[in-house]
Amino acid sequence: HCIAAEKQQTVLRVAVVDDDEEDVAYETCVLGVLRQGYRVLHMRSAQGTRIRNCYLLCHVSFTTQVNAWVGEGEMMEYVRSKEKEMEERVDEAEAEVAKLKGLTPCSSSSYSGAG
Repeated sequence: HCIAAEKQQTVLRVAVVDDDEEDVAYETCVLGVLRQGYRVLHMRSAQGTRIRNCYLLCHVSFTTQVNAWVGEGEMMEYVRSKEKEMEERVDEAEAEVAKLKGLTPCSSSSYSGAG
């Protein structure tokens, strides 16, 4: 799982580690270059050279996620402010509808156009 704000500026590093947390193999790539679906990464040694017949099959998918850096309190405050805005807009719309319902259409007898 990886969260990135800018895919084109994010370098993804995938590593295989042993029991001592030492890298056995790794590969890096720019996240924005990867396409969704199953991908095969040709792994490298700790020195950076490709390891013959050493590949890792992985699945890549992209989704969007709410900004994880915003706290719950801030998010709830934002939601409440938007709810209040929506309620005000509904009230304005209802007042406008009531105003429009109060208008009567012009009758043909009161129309004094040339004809």
